[in-house]
Amino acid sequence: MKRIAAALITLAAAAAVAAPAAPAAPVEAAKLKRCGTIAFGGTKVKIVVIRRTSCKTAIRTARRYDRSRSTGSWACALSHGDSRYHGYKVGFVCASGGTSGDLRKWPHAFLGAV
Repeated sequence: MKRIAAALITLAAAAAVAAPAAPAAPVEAAKLKRCGTIAFGGTKVKIVVIRRTSCKTAIRTARRYDRSRSTGSWACALSHGDSRYHGYKVGFVCASGGTSGDLRKWPHAFLGAV
């Protein structure tokens, strides 16, 4: 019985050394989802989902924001200056599920890239 227990302990230790736990990926490393292009204020804008939003919702919300109509629970804001996000020049950002701070870091977010 002692031999089996010793063998199991040795096996578990070897497995722990051979395959260390991988660190959790940061939220910002998530793959961006490209949803196509829309006309926003007379300019072609690429809709890019940052996290947890469908393309259908992102495009619908961006069009409503462009027409100055209610976006419901979504908060939208125009970008100022030369704001960039993962290489995209940001024209506006819309987000939902947060309370304050940078909209790009809210739980549900997308941007309009110029």
